[in-house]
Amino acid sequence: MKQTFAQRSSRSFGQLALIFIAVATLVSFLFFKIAQRIKLLATVFIHKLEVACGCTQMTQLAAMHPFITTAIVILSVLILAFIVFLVYKFVTLLVQTRKFYREHLKMAKMNLSSRLKRTIFNLGIKSSLITEIKENKPVVFCYGLIRPRICVSSGLVKILKHDELQAVLLHENQHRLSFDPLKLFVIKFFQNIFFFLPGLKTFINKYLTFSELAADEQATNNFTDGPKLARAIFKITQVEEQNTLRTGLATSFFTSTIEERVNKLADNNYLPQFKIWGRGFVFGISAVILVVLATFIFLADSTKAFDMHNTGNCAYSERDHSSCNLTSESVCGNTNSLNQKSCEVNYSPVDK
Repeated sequence: MKQTFAQRSSRSFGQLALIFIAVATLVSFLFFKIAQRIKLLATVFIHKLEVACGCTQMTQLAAMHPFITTAIVILSVLILAFIVFLVYKFVTLLVQTRKFYREHLKMAKMNLSSRLKRTIFNLGIKSSLITEIKENKPVVFCYGLIRPRICVSSGLVKILKHDELQAVLLHENQHRLSFDPLKLFVIKFFQNIFFFLPGLKTFINKYLTFSELAADEQATNNFTDGPKLARAIFKITQVEEQNTLRTGLATSFFTSTIEERVNKLADNNYLPQFKIWGRGFVFGISAVILVVLATFIFLADSTKAFDMHNTGNCAYSERDHSSCNLTSESVCGNTNSLNQKSCEVNYSPVDK
C-alpha cells in the first residue's frame, strides 16, 4: 500500500525522536557516570584521603593518577558548560519564537475580514483558530506550541483568488492539526545541541520536506488539484516574507521547501530522495563511536584507580612487633583500640 506524505512525515519525525532519545540517554548515562567520579574526587580532596583514626594518611589520588584526575576536572567543567549551553539554546529559541509572534500579532485585527470569514466557513475551520493581521505583504504561517493557530495577513487575502486562498488555508491547517510548530521547536532545539551528529541534517530535511508535502497533499486533494496551490505559491514568493520570515524559529511557514513542492505539483509521481549513507556519514559516525568508546575506557580505568583508595591493607606495629592486615573500614572502625599504635598504610587493589 502506498504511503501518504502524512504517514511519511510521521515516520520521519518518529525516526528523529528515536535518534534524539537514544543520544540523550547515552549522554545522560555518561554524565551520570562522570558525575560519580567527580563526587568521589571531591571526597578525596575534601578529606585529603586520611583514614579517620588519624594514624595513617593515604597517598593522594592526584599524585598517583594525574591524568585521570585532570581529565575528571576537565570533564566536570565541560559538563557544566554543556548544561549552560543547553539552557541558553532552549531559552534563546523560545525567546526568538515568542518575539516573532509578538511582533506580528500586535497587528492583529479585532474581527476577520468578510472574505476570510466566508472562506474558512466553507472549509469548516473555526474562526477562533485564525488570526488576521494588518499587513500589506502576503504573510501566512502556523504558530503556537500547545494550541496552534493560523496567522494570515490582509495583504494575502487581497492578492489570492478564492480557490488559492482555500488551498493556502488547508495547507496551514494541516500543519496545525499535526502540531508541526511544536515538532519544529523540538527538532530545532536538539539540532542546536547535537549538531555534531552525522546525518542529522539529512534526517531533519527529510522530515521538513515530507511535512510540507503532507500539507500540500491535504490542500490539493491528494495532488489532484495542484494548479491553485502552485499559483498561490508563485504569488506569495514574489513579494513574500523573504527577509523577515526565515529559519531559526519554531514556526511553520507557507513557502518552506519550495523546490521539492513545485516538483511534486508538476509531477505527481515525483518522490524526493535523501542520501544519508556516504563517505562523510561513515567518517562522522566512526568518530562518534571512537569518542564514546574512549569515554567508556576512561571510566573503567578511573574506577580501578578509585578502588585503589577505597580498599587496601593496613599493617601496624607496636613494641611487641605484632602486625595485622586491616581494611580501611576496619581501621577507621577501631579508633579507640589504635590510639597508642602507629601504622603505615600501603593501599593496593584488592580482588573482589
